[in-house]
Amino acid sequence: MKLFNKILIANRGEIAVRIIRSARKLGIKTVAIYSAVEGEPMHSLLADECYCVGEQELSETYLNIKKIIEIANSADCDAIHPGYGFLAENPLFVEACVKNGIIFIGPDTKSISLMGNKIKARDFVKRLDVPMIEGISGSPAYLLNNASSIQFPLLVKAAAGGGGKGMRIVHKLADLENALENTSREAKNYFGDPTVYIEKYINQPRHIEF
Repeated sequence: MKLFNKILIANRGEIAVRIIRSARKLGIKTVAIYSAVEGEPMHSLLADECYCVGEQELSETYLNIKKIIEIANSADCDAIHPGYGFLAENPLFVEACVKNGIIFIGPDTKSISLMGNKIKARDFVKRLDVPMIEGISGSPAYLLNNASSIQFPLLVKAAAGGGGKGMRIVHKLADLENALENTSREAKNYFGDPTVYIEKYINQPRHIEF
């Protein structure tokens, strides 16, 4: 028995292609979205249906919750797969899906609210006495004035980041202000939230997720 008849993929590129191919193996129809500036991207050609979600700006396309929900409803989708990045860690998107009777393929709102913002996630894990690397959060001015409390190199990260976006390595204090500004701008563009924080950069770490 199929889990869904049709799903919308609220993403683009490689991740959207992988989801489409996996859904096809399961006999699930797929709906792709794309921006006008992309022309005919691969994921839109592979999906069973595709819809233009807007012109160019991410806030009007892949971050446009209202428009994505409208397309999912008009295409009679059972569920939405967010991929990673963009709206994948946005609790407001999950709430919009639930409100419209659409299944969100991913964690519930409570979990995303906690883990979707990395500053909140760090605070939560710290309260559990889980060992953590050094990090500081606060306003850009506070980060700039207190960064030297952590040994360089540093990693400037978007609080709402995901998918490898919104991160910059800083090797010296002189480069920090520019890194904060650029990372914040990228975070606003990709995730709709300019908040950034700093943590110590670990070179060639062993990455374990749980």
